[in-house]
Amino acid sequence: MKDFWRAVIWILWAFWWGGLSFYAIVVVPTGTEQIGSVAQGFITQRVTQWHNLLCVLMTLALAIEAYRCSSRFLWAACGTLGVLTTLLFAGHAFLTQQMDFRSETVPANFYSQHAIYLWLTAAEWGLGIVLPWLLLKPPYRR
Repeated sequence: MKDFWRAVIWILWAFWWGGLSFYAIVVVPTGTEQIGSVAQGFITQRVTQWHNLLCVLMTLALAIEAYRCSSRFLWAACGTLGVLTTLLFAGHAFLTQQMDFRSETVPANFYSQHAIYLWLTAAEWGLGIVLPWLLLKPPYRR
């Protein structure tokens, strides 16, 4: 059962972090080039709902693993991801309210507010780089 649980965590991490990386590195630039940044933004608005759900699942899995291993480092990572996920949900809701879905337009100040969301996402991505190290290094699991 322990091996199954570890596989679940790694698969979840791969979908969460790998999906975010692929979307940010490949999909957004390609979509922006092909259909423009505003149209790409309306697609991203829907995709991030799924990504934010993966953040919740990853946070829960980290909490279980931190409890299971009595790891302060994993608890810290879990807390950090929990805060980031909460802020991302709030930011997503705030930005969505500003989007006009009928005309597919956004107000002029949208992008300055969207920048905050992007910085939170960058922090989430950075945490994703550290997580495998925390999950694999036994001395840091206590």
